[in-house]
Amino acid sequence: MRFSGLCSAIVLLMLSGLAQAEQSGWALFDKVQTAVRQYNFDTSFVVLKGGKADTYRWIHGRSGDNEIEHLIPLDTNGVDILRRDAQVYYLLTDRPAFVTEASSIAELPALLFEAKDNVSKLYNAVAGSSSVMSGRSAQLLRLTAKDSGRYHYWLWLDDETGFPLRIDTLSEQQNALERWLVTHMQITAEFPDNLNALMAAELPPAASAVAAATPQSSHQLNWMPQGYQQVSNPADIPQLGGSLLSYWLLSDGLHQVSVFVQNAQRMPTQAYRDGATTIYVETQNQLEITVIGPVSIDTARQLAGAVR
Repeated sequence: MRFSGLCSAIVLLMLSGLAQAEQSGWALFDKVQTAVRQYNFDTSFVVLKGGKADTYRWIHGRSGDNEIEHLIPLDTNGVDILRRDAQVYYLLTDRPAFVTEASSIAELPALLFEAKDNVSKLYNAVAGSSSVMSGRSAQLLRLTAKDSGRYHYWLWLDDETGFPLRIDTLSEQQNALERWLVTHMQITAEFPDNLNALMAAELPPAASAVAAATPQSSHQLNWMPQGYQQVSNPADIPQLGGSLLSYWLLSDGLHQVSVFVQNAQRMPTQAYRDGATTIYVETQNQLEITVIGPVSIDTARQLAGAVR
């Protein structure tokens, strides 16, 4: 009886410890989301993937209920992106600005902006150890996927402000596929001077929604990874022209996966990764099926096999 009672007590202590670790993890998650939404900052970061490095400057300001941020690529082939509240402007040098409606910039890590209720359906959050990063004390937050085939995330947050200093995207085998790394950070109480003119500038409104020209066909997608749903009206893909027979866009709130069906070009089955993005191409029944998105190669293969 005493031994049984001791075992029960140990189990309860373990469960209590796990619950506290999870609670601490989600508190850190709230802290990092507050930092990128509420603070005035000017930061630079680099994205490392597939042997490549892309560098950006990210400036954010909040004045009352108004929010603005500017993402500036420091490489010559990038596009300036500006968000004012719920409108996002892609500022092109040779064409009018492309305008969409969104509450965040898609080119920034989605984890920093997606609602906690949605993220908690997909991940467990556990606070890790502290370390020193770029001369600052940093707290580790591990987001571990609940389902196999989904990537994990490790985030290091500035202890003082909660601002993200580093985000690693990890495979199921805990290999780093992509790294988002802050190289410079300045948080101020004052609204950034270089955003004042952009806040007051006259910019075009978002264009009216246009129905996507998704091809109609008899093809069906008979399986989706757990947590994913089909996006009902995906954007058109003009680059593929008339070669596209069927197209599905899947989303779990954080990630998007595209599945394309085209006439076969007699290409062999191919699978490779660009950082955390898998590109999988398979030929079957005179059709070429391409899967592109942040999923494992096994998941991409299952998606291709689910096309009928």
